Amino acid sequence: MSEKNSNMSPLEKSFKIKIPYTDIKSNMDLEFDNLSKSLKIPGFRPGKVPISFVKNKYFKDVISRTSEKLIQEEGNKTIEKNKYRLAVPPKVKLLSELKENIDLEAEFHIEVLPAFKINDFSKITLNKYISSVTEQDVNNVIKKLHNDNKVFKKAPPEREAKKNDRLLISYKGFIEKEQFEGGTAENQIIDLGNNAYLPEFEKNLLGKKLNDKFDLEILFPKSYHVENLREKKATFKISINEISIPELMKDDKDLAIKMGAKTVEELKTKITNELEKYSEELSFAIMKNQIIKNIVSNYNFDLPPSLVLREKEIIKKSIKREKEDNKEKNKKIEEKIRKEAENKVKIGIVLSEMGIQNKVNVTNQEIETELARICMQYPGKEKEIVEYYKNNPAQMNSLKSPIFENKVIKLIAEKASVKEEKISSEELNSKISSIEKEMTSN
Repeated sequence: MSEKNSNMSPLEKSFKIKIPYTDIKSNMDLEFDNLSKSLKIPGFRPGKVPISFVKNKYFKDVISRTSEKLIQEEGNKTIEKNKYRLAVPPKVKLLSELKENIDLEAEFHIEVLPAFKINDFSKITLNKYISSVTEQDVNNVIKKLHNDNKVFKKAPPEREAKKNDRLLISYKGFIEKEQFEGGTAENQIIDLGNNAYLPEFEKNLLGKKLNDKFDLEILFPKSYHVENLREKKATFKISINEISIPELMKDDKDLAIKMGAKTVEELKTKITNELEKYSEELSFAIMKNQIIKNIVSNYNFDLPPSLVLREKEIIKKSIKREKEDNKEKNKKIEEKIRKEAENKVKIGIVLSEMGIQNKVNVTNQEIETELARICMQYPGKEKEIVEYYKNNPAQMNSLKSPIFENKVIKLIAEKASVKEEKISSEELNSKISSIEKEMTSN
């Protein structure tokens, strides 16, 4: 085997391998021999198919499979010999023809992970915010549960629609006397005050009565989510089919029973436990954000181009981009995406290296727990979700990444100097909101 390294960039390397045909032939002869013993071909006794017949019929298939196997083996030897840590699977280019008596040549193009030193995380200071659950916090949840579990009863025919009522309406939307797609509905439920529709639309439903029919003109805003309707004037023909009045449960005891608790105190205990768990999750999220910022600011090394490119494509698919003729604005958007992709790759590499050095592993039990958590979000579909993940190894493997990442983050937090500060639940939520806004604006 011949080898040649060529540095195209700090993390991109290429090398060539050469395998003598004698090695290929010896491997092929073994496969021909196995085929002659296993093939069942009319006219020949089982296990007695002549080697000459096998070679003549299966030469192309065998040389292709054999060459692929040998190329992979030789490439792996070079990678192991040079202790290359691959960032992505190698790209292999065949340089020779797959023919009898021709030596095999191939070129490998690889990208390796950068070499860098993990910083001493014991020298960083993190702020840990602790929020105690108050009686008011619990009461707020109970109030919300009452609202979420309200029932609706039909209003008297003469009663006008008010805020928080539930309406059943039908409507047809027209632009320049032509009905437009998505502008028509029959017996559509609208809860007044939920802001699910345009403010002007809901505003004009207030004060209406059962069986009222009326026209409503609306100008779609410039920021409307349907692009072809933006700044268009539309006329809606609306009919009120039903008006229902919300009624809350009589007392907390009825609510507790509906929520699966035997007493109000038991319900309050459950709420307290959930709020404490939620507060811990928020507190951890804030610490995680501090650690991520530290990694972005304090590490500087070359990044594998393929990983950055892949991350850029993921980001582009996850955001809605308007068509822009402004080249300068497009350039800024591309730069923002590039920077975000590079930061994500950098963070991933540092956390991965930290995990490897500290032998952080994700157990099957942790994956099963995460899968169970996902199932809880889709009641009644648990079996389908489990089957989906079990039958898709890539999806099952995708559950590992966030678990691994959080375990490494916790490890870093344990090494760091942590300052604890007690704050209210409102302040804790405000800090999370600030982080989310910051992430959106960056």
